Order: sequence, then structure tokens, then C-alpha cells
Amino acid sequence: MICNLRNLFLISAAAAVSAANGPAPKAHQLDDSYTFEQYLSHFEKSYDDPAEYGRRSAIFANNMNKILSHNVGKMTAEGNVIEGYVMGVNKFTDVATNELPMGYNKAFHPAWSSQLRREGAVTSTERLLGTTDTITTSYSQPPAFDMKEVEDLPVSVDWTEEGNVNPVIPDQGACGSCWSFAATGTIESHLSIATAEEPFTLSEQNMLQCAPNPEQCGGTGGCGGSTAELAYNYIADLTTRQAGGMFDIADLPYNSITSAWVAECEDLTAENTTPSVGIRGWTMLESNDYKSVMNALAQVGPLAIAVAASGWMRYQKGVFDSSDATINHAVLLVGYGVDDVTDEKYYKVRNSWGPNFGEDGYIRLKRNETDSTSCNTDTQPLVGVACALDANGTTIDANSVQVCGTSGILFDVAYPVGVHHIARLP
Repeated sequence: MICNLRNLFLISAAAAVSAANGPAPKAHQLDDSYTFEQYLSHFEKSYDDPAEYGRRSAIFANNMNKILSHNVGKMTAEGNVIEGYVMGVNKFTDVATNELPMGYNKAFHPAWSSQLRREGAVTSTERLLGTTDTITTSYSQPPAFDMKEVEDLPVSVDWTEEGNVNPVIPDQGACGSCWSFAATGTIESHLSIATAEEPFTLSEQNMLQCAPNPEQCGGTGGCGGSTAELAYNYIADLTTRQAGGMFDIADLPYNSITSAWVAECEDLTAENTTPSVGIRGWTMLESNDYKSVMNALAQVGPLAIAVAASGWMRYQKGVFDSSDATINHAVLLVGYGVDDVTDEKYYKVRNSWGPNFGEDGYIRLKRNETDSTSCNTDTQPLVGVACALDANGTTIDANSVQVCGTSGILFDVAYPVGVHHIARLP
């Protein structure tokens, strides 16, 4: 299973840099003299258990070796990137890959759900994208923009510079809630674009605890993972039935500590709190289609995407490139452009690992016009699938699928439709 940092975050809930000891060194300041003890001080961590201390120290040493080796020849003495990207230390430097906070559940993408359905592990994607009651309704809509040739689109697009993207807070923390962050982030941005207002800060919490995610093993998505499409459909259903919508984060704060989640869905909102934002539907683009993604990003707004993010943990700055294809995370695609120094084309992505990750919470992924055919195979089709068992309790064999672009960025792309304010009751 993916996305668990519960034990780590109980020890250190934040990756704040220790003021008493100064900030952690940047990539160009790192060498093999940087110790685990210094790292713990910089990131305000401590491990009382000797075995846990030893395990974390070994992970740190392994990551430091990879960081220093990778960075050779990639930057100037002043830290300017001259090729690709550079790695650095952050709150994940003593964290194992399988402990990273993610939360994308593959069981709900058509490429996998159709396979699992034949074996009886989960219901069809269409049923999973149904309403909160016994009636199954999908609010999916086809793309509504004119498809242009990529060369006719702007050379660069950045919705953050346009003022339509919120800061990278809150951090998803110990919870596999990336899908909720991706869906909420796009709804915030699309409302801002539609109204020409600064983006409202909406809460991930009600869709995180309430959005239906029915599997054979039961339960909701929550920290166990889901997809942005399921989140959109849940909000669209509530909006259509005038039964709810998105709440301001001030009314419904995000809670990343899963052990504290004891309230039932109906008890989440205060007595006098009403939803403030609704949507009418959502659009899922054709899988692995570069032209569609570029057009939607340029003409419509930020997009919720699924990615293979295991290799992101050491990223600090630059244009990241990787052939990793194990889809396990959902994030917000906010723009594209060309690096001023290296001339590398990139996609700009907002992550949900806090503002101290990468470039102020963002990562840039390498972009090519041939991304639709620059594909790799996700050879771990059950990673992130919370329940993939047949009627006898045996794990189901699922076929691998192709994912295209750096980190599989083109594989699963969606956005909300008809985002609008809901009038609050007096």
C-alpha cells in the first residue's frame, strides 16, 4: 500500500527548519560531511527508539549518496542548474519510498477497473462514478474546447502567475489524500478563472471523508486513496441535488491525522455552515494524449493528473526527468513552458507535500512534443489498489498498462466543469 507516513509524522508533524541552527543546506552546499544528526536538527526530528534511529540513519545515508552522485556536473558553484535537475535534502531524506504520502487508487481508472471487474473484485468504473445513493449517475462531460495544433497555443502558460492558483497549503501530511487535494485545487482555480476573483481556499475534508469509493472490501476512499474523478462526481451530485458542495477551509479545516477521524460524514459540518462552491460535472481527457492536455491546460485551466511520483522525494529544482511509470499520486498541472537557461521544455506541477518541497512546493517535469508516444509500462498494476481480491480472497492478476510522458503525466487527466458559487443561506 502507498501513502503512509503515520509513524514519521507522529514523531515530526512538520518539516520546519530549525531556526536555532539555521536553514538546511541547499543542493550546491551539500557534501559528504553533512551528517544525520545535522539533518535531524535542521528538520526538527528525533527518534528515541535505537532501532528506528538506525533504520532512518541508513535510509538517510543511502539517499545522500544518491543526491551527491546525481548532482555532479548539474549546477554551478552558486547553485544555478545548468542541466536537468538537482537533488537536495528535505523532510523525506530519511523516509523510505513506500512511506511517501500519495493516495491514487488505480482500481478506479478504466485501464485497471475493467480487468478487476471481470474477476469480481470491484464494480465497473461507471458505477463507482455514481451518486451517493442507489441511483447511478455520471456527471462526466466531453471536452468543450476547440482542439488547436500545439504550435498554435501560447509558448508558455502559468496559471499561478495569472493569480488563479492557491499557495501550496495545507500539506496532505500522513494521509493518502492527494486525490482530494488535486480535485480541490482544480475547483479553486476554475472558480477563480470563471469569476475573475482571487482563488477561494476550499476544504479537502468533506470529499475526503464522504466521497463514495465502494470496493468489494467496503469503505470510502479517504486516506486509502481514490481519484479526482470520483471526487468531482461526488461534488457534482451534491450540487445537482442541492444537497451540498465544497466548503471554505475556515468552516471545515483539513485533518491529516487519520486516527482522529471519528466523525461520520453527516457530522462533519457545523450546524450553521453551508457549502459555498458547486460544480456541474467533470471532463476526463483521452488517456496519453499530449495535444488534448496542452489544449485543455492553455484554454480551460489547471488539470488534475495522476503521476508516478516515487522518484520525486529527492527533487529540489530544475526540470525533472524519469522513466518511472508506477502511477501512485495525484497532483495539479498548472502550466508549461521552456527553461530560460537549459532550453528544456517542461510541465509545471503543484504538489501537495507542502511549500518546502522542490521549487516552493512545485516540480517541473520534462516535456516533449512526442510525449504521446514516449511511453513506459506500469509493471505494478496493483500498487495503490486497496482491494484486489477475488471471491476466494486470492489476489487478482492484472495486466500492465502504458503511461506516457515524464512520470506518466499524460495518463489520467481531468478537470471540473461549471464551477460556481453557491448562495449562502442568511
